[in-house]
Amino acid sequence: MLKNKIYTLEAVQTSETAVITAEIRIIRGHSVFDGHFPGNPVLPGVCTIQIIKELLEESLQQPLRMSKASNIKYLGFINPDHHPVLQFKMVLKQGETGIIGVNASVLFERNVLCSFKGEFVPSPS
Repeated sequence: MLKNKIYTLEAVQTSETAVITAEIRIIRGHSVFDGHFPGNPVLPGVCTIQIIKELLEESLQQPLRMSKASNIKYLGFINPDHHPVLQFKMVLKQGETGIIGVNASVLFERNVLCSFKGEFVPSPS
């Protein structure tokens, strides 16, 4: 988990069709924005991927480890001053070997800012 959380979880919903939707609020005062970037805060891409992992762990109630990131696209900067609340939509496909395939989109008001396609595996706590 991210130490000194960079977000608060506002809502999360899991459907029977293996779709997880979540809404988070970025904490603008987090120290990561002091250096990334002064005067023009941007959520680091690695933090966006970590949030996807944490939301999956919360929904699946198990620790996970990313085993594969086959496609990550950043389609816009996530500036907490302009994008304080983000929606995450994650479609899961669980394989027989325990691998969890994930297609995720990070949105602000229906605009996709990041897309992720990869795999996670259960991790010992």
